[in-house]
Amino acid sequence: MFSNIYFSGYKSFPPSNTMCLDDVRRVNVIIGKNNTGKSSVLDVVGACFDKNRSISLLPHVGSLYIGMPLSEDHITKHFAHVRSIGNIYNVQQYTKSFVGSEYCIDFVLQSLSSGTMQLQYQMSKQSNQAFFQNQGAKIYWEKIANDITRSQGSWVFRNLSADRNIVPEAEDDEDFLGGDGSGASNLIRKFLNNSKYDEDVIQETLLNALNRIMFPEAEFENIKVQQIETGDNLVWEVFLQEKGSKRFALSQSGSGLKTIILILLNLLAIPKIAAYKGKQFHYGFEEIENNLHPALQRRVFEYIYDYAIKNDIYIFLTTHSHVAINSFFDKEEAQIYHVTKEGNASSIRKIETHLDKVCILDDLNVKASDLLQSNGIIWVEGPSDRVYIKCWLEVFCADEYEEGQDYQFMYYGGKLLSHYSAKEAENLINILTTNRNSAIVIDSDKKNQQASINSTKKRIVSEFEASHLFAWVTKGKEIENYIPVSAINEALGLSLKKQCKQYEPFPEYIMKGFSNFAGQKVKFAQEVRDAITMDNSKDMLDLSAQIKRLSAQIANWNK
Repeated sequence: MFSNIYFSGYKSFPPSNTMCLDDVRRVNVIIGKNNTGKSSVLDVVGACFDKNRSISLLPHVGSLYIGMPLSEDHITKHFAHVRSIGNIYNVQQYTKSFVGSEYCIDFVLQSLSSGTMQLQYQMSKQSNQAFFQNQGAKIYWEKIANDITRSQGSWVFRNLSADRNIVPEAEDDEDFLGGDGSGASNLIRKFLNNSKYDEDVIQETLLNALNRIMFPEAEFENIKVQQIETGDNLVWEVFLQEKGSKRFALSQSGSGLKTIILILLNLLAIPKIAAYKGKQFHYGFEEIENNLHPALQRRVFEYIYDYAIKNDIYIFLTTHSHVAINSFFDKEEAQIYHVTKEGNASSIRKIETHLDKVCILDDLNVKASDLLQSNGIIWVEGPSDRVYIKCWLEVFCADEYEEGQDYQFMYYGGKLLSHYSAKEAENLINILTTNRNSAIVIDSDKKNQQASINSTKKRIVSEFEASHLFAWVTKGKEIENYIPVSAINEALGLSLKKQCKQYEPFPEYIMKGFSNFAGQKVKFAQEVRDAITMDNSKDMLDLSAQIKRLSAQIANWNK
């Protein structure tokens, strides 16, 4: 599969400046203001994934070529039986140097005598010039172009446009679903009523996916089609049955629900039609966030990402929603591109850094106050606390939550806690203006069972609990009192005999094995964390219960 898409001279993208969609992944988000050229980028992408679209687009584009790093398999396939090339007698050694080099393929139209146009693939001059230096080897390198693009003939690229709807339709025998949603009612009718189609695709597969996205706002238990009269005509109408409620006509529902159903029809129903047997589908969805609540947007984006990974396909989304940035920015198989326009000239570039991400928000005129806050903040005393809590969340919750996306840490720094508050208070900093979704973890600093926490900590805990926020005061003296002795011994190669007691000062406990603990708390935490497991931690004081409480709080932030 190619990894880069290059083009120039299409609509508002100037012919003098070659654009690149660099490092294409399973889900690719094309974000920018209206009328900057996002749909034009989708046209180009469609031409790369669909032979028919290539033939239609190439007369209107300055250049179009794709690039990918050559693998050893590509080279071996075409050079394995070649003993010598011109003055090259060690072909294996010659080709080995090309592994990882970018190989580019031009999309070219050739006019046939019949007057029709035929698509050809040629090794591009944009490739590493070393490919062209040995004329004897050139013929072998050129064969790779057709080999790489051979599967394109079985690819289908489907669009869902920003202007879309589902309406009642007169009966039609054609298997059709347009980018604007036309044909949707008929397609559902055929799957439910025609024995040539599998009704479970709609009644089970699609309905389950719909509920996965819509829950808890809505839950549906049935979908059906019936004929209704509109004037002198009979048309087919789609009806949804919501759990515990009456059925309703889909045409009378909101456009957000229709968008979700159109996405699912494209992903789940169209590939099951007999005419598409053996085809590999890829998709371009335009502005699917329209009329969707941010929570629904996140669930739709999550479903699309999971689907692309599971089915080994490529999906491209155009959007001007900031929710898409947070949904995909940290995902391994997602890529974000930013389309901008100055004067009449558009450009596109890959988003790689947090600063790039901020620039998109500025471009979309999104203010920090518009976003309100990130999903949630866990307030801790210092960076070593972050190491432990992040580790325990991974151990007890199986990597279910991701730092920077599902939650974030902030430090209150020991005695600085006295300057914070969880409510409006004169001369104090209100934690909730930073994020209304907040949790706090506090060392008790108790020296024995009878001791109590100090007045500042009591006040903070009381304020958090009054606001129904999460507050965790350690059951031991400090957070380090939760670390199992077996983890310390394994990580540091020590042979400590006893577990640190509940109220024992940890610096004194660890002094012989880690003498500079007070000055290297983070280093110590980083060394110990890899030895912390469910088995050696589950019975440590109230650790398991508190982490599960915190996990539930994070889950609530991310609904």
